Amino acid sequence: MIEHVQRIGKHTVRVGEHQDTLDLTLRGDVTLDDAKQIFDFMATRFAGRSYMLVTGDMSELGHVLAEVRRLLVTDASRIPPIRGLVYHRASFKARVLTELVVRGYALATGADLPVHFVKDEAEACAWLARRRAQLAGAAQPT
Repeated sequence: MIEHVQRIGKHTVRVGEHQDTLDLTLRGDVTLDDAKQIFDFMATRFAGRSYMLVTGDMSELGHVLAEVRRLLVTDASRIPPIRGLVYHRASFKARVLTELVVRGYALATGADLPVHFVKDEAEACAWLARRRAQLAGAAQPT
């Protein structure tokens, strides 16, 4: 069951079936206003969580403005740490843009953020399940 869905411009953001996951569908360019609204959504829907995971369809991603990448750095403290990111259907351009954004986020937060690209949503779900298991194992005292 997917709940907490919001349209932001041409984009769709939602809390996934697992309450630790943000599911993004980015269509076209991501403007500064779009990014602010996406951050507001994340800050509200994931408040109090120890981490979040991000997934989504990047097949229609346009340009991500430099201002948007800077916002990720300046607003990183508003959201729980992102502990994994897996996108499906990402073009080469989307992969490069994602790497730029993730590097900025990692520099700002010191996060070790695994990024993975897969063919389809089923592979993304499988990757998320493995990542959750890794995070749960890391949380167990030894």
